[in-house]
Amino acid sequence: MNEGRSPGPSAAADTLDADLPGRRPSLDAGTTPSPSEALGADPDESYVISTLAGACGAVGASVPVGIGDDAAVLEDGSVVTVDTMVEGTHWDTRLGPADVGWKLVAVNVSDIAAMGARPTWAVLALTLPTPLDRAWVEAFARGVGEACAAFGVALVGGDTTRGPARTLSLTMAGRPAGAPVLRSGGLPGDDVWVTGTLGRSAEAMLSDTPSPEALAHLRRPVPPVAFAAALGAAGHVHAMMDLSDGLRADLARLCAASRVGARIDAGALPGSGPLAWQTSYGEDYEVLLTAPQAARDAIASLAVMHSTPVHRIGSLFADPVVALDGHPAAPAWPAPRFTHFGAPCAEGAV
Repeated sequence: MNEGRSPGPSAAADTLDADLPGRRPSLDAGTTPSPSEALGADPDESYVISTLAGACGAVGASVPVGIGDDAAVLEDGSVVTVDTMVEGTHWDTRLGPADVGWKLVAVNVSDIAAMGARPTWAVLALTLPTPLDRAWVEAFARGVGEACAAFGVALVGGDTTRGPARTLSLTMAGRPAGAPVLRSGGLPGDDVWVTGTLGRSAEAMLSDTPSPEALAHLRRPVPPVAFAAALGAAGHVHAMMDLSDGLRADLARLCAASRVGARIDAGALPGSGPLAWQTSYGEDYEVLLTAPQAARDAIASLAVMHSTPVHRIGSLFADPVVALDGHPAAPAWPAPRFTHFGAPCAEGAV
């Protein structure tokens, strides 16, 4: 299960902490139900997820992995996820309708990649207001088609209905070459790695002068699906998940699932701008993974093969503490930059 928040009318940081596009409320397996203190998430969100998991989340032979990972794992080894985007909650005028279509596909692809899988098919449910805006629908469809072609997804069906606001929900399946990679396999002594650059969506939304690269990432993220699938197929990684809610929250989820702790070197993080942008905002759509030290050369080689930047940022430990080291202005993790159902977070400089 993933999270959601709404865009505000301006880019002023003090009004946008809980009011920006990017958190995706969905009933996939995208959030480990665990204490809000460990996750750095709003307690109401943990309550909703744990309540649904308790009522409906039992797994069996046909669904060996249910709520608690980036995607559910079915009996045949395939993985399934779903994401919902609501106008005014997950996008504003910074995204055109074609960008919205691309992003709806990409955020699902990110969950599939985090399982070490490649996407295969998807079904789309649309709620659209009346009168129908044909130009919007045509541009949205173009963006969906471009993303499906780029990521190898077949759109095989769905549903449409009328409603007060545009609400878009995509369910996607994928298939790993080997066993799906879960969040729960991390071991003490593992290296912690991340792909790509952290904090680009935060820069796009919070900076007065965001770079073209940050704006492009906000509008059309490209998860490292080929690299993640290759890692899973080669068996190099112990645990993996996508970075959608920020390193602070998502690493805590991985550690909780694996029953370990972590120490992260702030100086090794692959990002720029305030530390809070790199750790506590989200919408990175990169991959967070853990692997034994013996796999370092193999991971680096696969990264070169797939043209994917990858960075070793820390280690896992048996001690359950999840700590951030080595930043003089922030000896502890910066506060979360959003809440799901509560009041806006306070602005922080680090």
